Amino acid sequence: MDLYECRIFQIRNTLIRPDVTVVGAGSAGCVAARRCAEMGLRTLLLDRKDESDIGKKVCGDEISKSHFDATGIDYPSGDEISSIISGADVYPPNIENVLNVRGWSDFDGWTVNRYMFGQRLLQEAKNAGVVFHPQSHVGGPIMRGDRVVGVYSKDASSGEEINIYSKLVIDASGFPGVVRKKIDNPLVEQNIDKRDIALCYREILSLNKPLEESEVARVFLGGDYSPNGYSWIFPKGHTSVNAGVGVTGGQGQGSPKNLFLSFKEEYPLFSDSKILDGGGGAVPVRRPLKSLVSDGIAFLGDAALMVNPIHGGGIGAGMRAGIILGEVAKEAIARKNLTAYGLWHFNSRFLSNFGRRLASLEIFKRLLTDVTDEEMNYGFEKRLLEAEDLMGANRGEGFSLGITDKMRRVKRGIGNITLLRKLQRAASLMKKMDFAYSQYPNSPAQLDKWNESVHFILEQAVFK
Repeated sequence: MDLYECRIFQIRNTLIRPDVTVVGAGSAGCVAARRCAEMGLRTLLLDRKDESDIGKKVCGDEISKSHFDATGIDYPSGDEISSIISGADVYPPNIENVLNVRGWSDFDGWTVNRYMFGQRLLQEAKNAGVVFHPQSHVGGPIMRGDRVVGVYSKDASSGEEINIYSKLVIDASGFPGVVRKKIDNPLVEQNIDKRDIALCYREILSLNKPLEESEVARVFLGGDYSPNGYSWIFPKGHTSVNAGVGVTGGQGQGSPKNLFLSFKEEYPLFSDSKILDGGGGAVPVRRPLKSLVSDGIAFLGDAALMVNPIHGGGIGAGMRAGIILGEVAKEAIARKNLTAYGLWHFNSRFLSNFGRRLASLEIFKRLLTDVTDEEMNYGFEKRLLEAEDLMGANRGEGFSLGITDKMRRVKRGIGNITLLRKLQRAASLMKKMDFAYSQYPNSPAQLDKWNESVHFILEQAVFK
């Protein structure tokens, strides 16, 4: 054990001064901490859980191979893999005219054993030199003027209160954002609209009979069981699944757990299934924060709203951002500039690249939640929305509605021109959002004007 580790674990009443303090040992926090340590930064990772509980999280458990290719993180292997995923079946509310999505590399990936995967990421961070301090209940930031200079924490085992000072704080504490929500700064978004929050419930189920296609995810849009949201069945092997319901908050649609129990009772696959695990929570379903940094602090993962707005999945986005943030932290500390200006490269690198995909998907999410079940059933029946569209939307590229394509779809959808116009408008707005994020400002001085342009696009994204 080196002197740095001794100071953390043996001299508990002294001020602890790492270069970087990461709050939250989820996938994003572990990856960021590891990258910071690899860049030569003294890195402290805090989590309120015991070390043996890291990785236990209510989650869809699915992650695309592309995120590992983009980050250089090793693929899941061995017992980390629950199932290989290579396609999806997407169902409209009436469960008819299913859209089979096959043969797209975007879907290549896995459902993982979330616990074992989380434990692996933590161990890799520790192997890189990260000092991990479990059972740390972070209460908020330590401020010096407008700048974050550390966090205050309470040790759950001893009850001891500790002030931890560091050059940079990374809030990767999940959707609660325990540090972010206590910072009063124009750069830091605080209030998230209820329509941008999904309430979820899921169970890991052992099935009575094997799945017919254990490599195919199943997604159910709208309907009685997931109003303004979707239900899912993700394979976790041949005889078990991760299944759940997510509904947009603030809509008065009832308990996600009760909706899921109704879904489970009526869907034949679940007959005589056994519950292995269950739980619920809230996830953001909108574009990332307008700024991922402020003076002395950066936001990461769910705390930064880095999720796919369609389904709330955020493992891959958090991993991508964690790698970038570790490199930006090294640059900023080397220049001795931990202001928002000094950290701004994190915004530029993430939001103008992968972040623009997430922002475009918010438009598509609004389309899916605004159209009626009848419109969605009609669209699936007439194939007004095709597999290519879903893949293009998932990549943040919008979907094709060129002249030839328009004529073909108009012929198929002549009975509902209104729906065709909604699809066309959504495609146009997704392209506008993509362009807006490609023009993300180079400094905080232009942020307000840029954010106004984003909100102008969102104000047009009403499809009711």
